[in-house]
Amino acid sequence: MTATTKVKLRPAMNLGPGYFIREQMEYRNWSQEDLSEVMGITIKHLNRILQEKQAITLDMAKILAGVFETSAQYWLNLDSAYRLWLKSEKSEKEYQAEIKAKIYERMPIRDMIQKNWLSNYNNFNELYNSVLTYWNVDQLDFDSWDQKAAPLLVHKSESFNQYNAAYTYTWYQKAMQTAQIYKAAKYDSEKLIRLNNDLHLYTNRDNGCNDFIRELYLAGVIFFVLPHLQKTSVDGAVFYSNNHPVIVYTGRYKRIDNFWFTVAHEIWHILNHMDSLGTFFIDNFTEEATGELEEDANNNASYQLKHHEIQAFLEPKLNYLTKQAITECASHVNVHPAVVIGKLAHEKTISYANQNLYNENVLEKIDSKFKPYA
Repeated sequence: MTATTKVKLRPAMNLGPGYFIREQMEYRNWSQEDLSEVMGITIKHLNRILQEKQAITLDMAKILAGVFETSAQYWLNLDSAYRLWLKSEKSEKEYQAEIKAKIYERMPIRDMIQKNWLSNYNNFNELYNSVLTYWNVDQLDFDSWDQKAAPLLVHKSESFNQYNAAYTYTWYQKAMQTAQIYKAAKYDSEKLIRLNNDLHLYTNRDNGCNDFIRELYLAGVIFFVLPHLQKTSVDGAVFYSNNHPVIVYTGRYKRIDNFWFTVAHEIWHILNHMDSLGTFFIDNFTEEATGELEEDANNNASYQLKHHEIQAFLEPKLNYLTKQAITECASHVNVHPAVVIGKLAHEKTISYANQNLYNENVLEKIDSKFKPYA
């Protein structure tokens, strides 16, 4: 089988000798007891023949020929054709299992069905056609699929052995599709620069998340929430769609500080690292930044969220850090207290358990229109 695979047409179902024996029984109004008596075999033996569980031997073919006034060859031919069809059917099932395995290796099917990215399926053809629709192709080329997913392996580390590059590529496909449903103003880099510089001011607003997202759209940047898939651990991504930069947030941690750090990080990619319309970044903030561009984007996020000012304010109080000190710090640098907690926790100055102090679910703050698959 080649890597490029199309659905095979299944052969039309073949009818075994048991079907035609039953036809003759009905024509003659015979019961199984009647026929078994006529043939001189047990009911159990006859029942196995009727259910196609017992192959027709030459002797049995001669008996059937005598009973139903046919040739013995007629029954041998029926049985032979049926057994060959069964063998072909088994091969088809083996083929389908092989293709399903290749699909499941590259797509977390159950997770996607749960997220309503794929329809549930009842048979192989429904699954196969659903996958074709998802990828907008008329056939599956697994070699090409793997080649396109290969660059995403750069996100894998020894400490994170559950990462699946193919699943991440599948998620990225959904992100690109979803971007098509949104409209934004013409991209204006100057507006985005100003918005980037004012980002920290939005963190403290009552409706700051939605206010900022709306400003992104006015600057020509598409934003939406798309949940990550299992074994991807994606926090955010950025790419171009129809000449618009697109920021995707997964809400993997659902924390306020994670939202603002991700947005600031991706904005910097747009402003400084998107040198072509084909450039994209898929980010996982669980691990340390890998590469100069990621470190540069992290530095921007840290700068815009006032991490250095937070550090300077709290430096004298780190030995005995109180909730009041965090609140005072947040007020002093004009950021949400969760941003302060997130900064300290990331640097292991305090435990992440302290984030329970400001444990608001940021996804509950974001308008539903920016969460098409929430």
